[in-house]
Amino acid sequence: MKYIDVHSHIHDKSFDYIRYELINSLEENNIYTITIGTDYESSLAAKKLADQYENIYYTIGVHPCDDAFAEFNKSKFKELINKKCVAIGECGLDYYYLYKENINKIESQDYIKKEKDRQKDLFIKQIDFARENNLPLMLHGRPSAKNEIDNIDGMDAYWDMISMLSPSPLERGAGGEAGNVHFFVGNIEIAKKFIDLGFNFSLGGVITITHEYDEMIKFLPLESIHAETDSPYVVPRDNQGKRVGKINTPLNIEIIINKIAELKNISKENLHEQLLLNSKNLFGI
Repeated sequence: MKYIDVHSHIHDKSFDYIRYELINSLEENNIYTITIGTDYESSLAAKKLADQYENIYYTIGVHPCDDAFAEFNKSKFKELINKKCVAIGECGLDYYYLYKENINKIESQDYIKKEKDRQKDLFIKQIDFARENNLPLMLHGRPSAKNEIDNIDGMDAYWDMISMLSPSPLERGAGGEAGNVHFFVGNIEIAKKFIDLGFNFSLGGVITITHEYDEMIKFLPLESIHAETDSPYVVPRDNQGKRVGKINTPLNIEIIINKIAELKNISKENLHEQLLLNSKNLFGI
């Protein structure tokens, strides 16, 4: 294994016409990936793909808002666990679409509360399931738009997740890691809270697009960092600021790793070694 992309969706329909060509390219380049479940059907598809290929692992879980009717059936998901299942999720809280232009109307407040309660109930079920099965969590967190009433610091979903995970985090990895906060875009204060709970962070293509997260990345301990593409989403950009292709794939993981090395002022070789160690410690890969 030369590189590992800890969060992709290569079982997604976006890859239906290029999937096996892509997997061959990943094998040729010694790139491993974890393909992520977002509901029962996608978790099953992720498992089937991982069972076929040495360089693919998978997670199982229900995304907080991709499908507002999706449920977490413990017995059905239990059947999907084998030695290549490395985490539960992606699960968590996503408030991004809760606050729109008309959402401050009085009649909208009841909807917001119900939606937050639904997501929290779904998240709690998966936290408990991860503990029961000695697996780390793959967290999805996305705050709502910053506003003066509910989200003063722009971190509302992260704060709610931290509250729900306290004070008893999972301890699964070799270093006592509880899981990974995927596509982390929080601030340093939020990062410190997650570190105290035993979580790592994966960084995606957005770090090649904006400098907004540079200081946060510089703060993160090397042993707490992973690299991800979140394929097929968020195509990274090269040094000239150009998108790298029309669709994102795990083949782009080196671009993200190189950007992390630049921001952390560390050699690419040393960072590669650390990232592989981090994936072994948390996911057992």
